[in-house]
Formats: sequence, structure tokens, C-alpha cells
Amino acid sequence: MRDIERQMLSAFATVARQWGAVPIDGHIAERIGLDIEDSEIRIIYMLGARTRELRPGDVAEELGVTRPTLSKSLTRLRNASLIESAVAQEDKRSIYLRLTAAGKDAYQRLIDMGTGLVRAANDDLTKDEMRTIRDFLDRFTEQLGGPAPLDLPPEAR
Repeated sequence: MRDIERQMLSAFATVARQWGAVPIDGHIAERIGLDIEDSEIRIIYMLGARTRELRPGDVAEELGVTRPTLSKSLTRLRNASLIESAVAQEDKRSIYLRLTAAGKDAYQRLIDMGTGLVRAANDDLTKDEMRTIRDFLDRFTEQLGGPAPLDLPPEAR
């Protein structure tokens, strides 16, 4: 049993390294026509999948970056017309971030590209096999703790 666990650990580490690598994000952004810094794609994902209002400090904390670093990224995303700031509903002194129409379109294209990569890698698996993998990954990430998984849309809009 230990051999399979070691092999799974190796596979997880490889997926995390490759999927989260800035060059992969940049390649995906380039393929869908996004002209933003590679590291800013994660902000687009986070804002696109948000289920609550996110303030700049929330985004910095979840991404594990400093506020000055985030501020530079947010400025570039605003200049690209992908995000905007809005007054928070519960506290009119606070602002939160949201995607613009162009940002929502960019987010959807990122999701479509990502699901296409997953589909291509799993085209020989049955739906039941894919559900088993999904369920395992859900349990595994829950054990790791950290931020909640992104709540991606069920279908492309």
C-alpha cells in the first residue's frame, strides 16, 4: 500500500507544480487572448468564483501576497478593464472587488480552457471513474485545510 501512496504523492506534487506554475498560467492566458501578467490570473479566478464580497485585503490574504504586491496587480487589472471596485453593501466605507463584463468574459474563457485541458486528459475515463477521482480530491483537499475550493460554474455560460 505504501508504494501506491508514494506514487499518489508524487502525482499530486507534479500536478500542483505544473498547474500552478506561472508559465502554465501565462500560456493559458496567451491562448485565450488575455494580455495580463501571469500571476494575475489567480485574481481573475478568485473574483470569478467568489460567493461573497471580497475586499482587497481578503484577496491578498487568500493569495498569500502583501497588500503592496496585490495593489500593483489590481492596478494593472483595472487598467485592463477586467476589474472594478464597488462600495460594500454592509459597510459603505469599505470597497470590494468585482469583475467587469470584460473580466467575466475573461474568467469564462479561463474556465473553458481549463475544463478543456481536464477533458482532454480524461477522455478515456468513464463518468463514474471521474466522479470517484473528484470525490477523492474533494476529501483530500478538505484534509489539507486552507481556503475553500473555488466554486466554478457547472456549465459554460
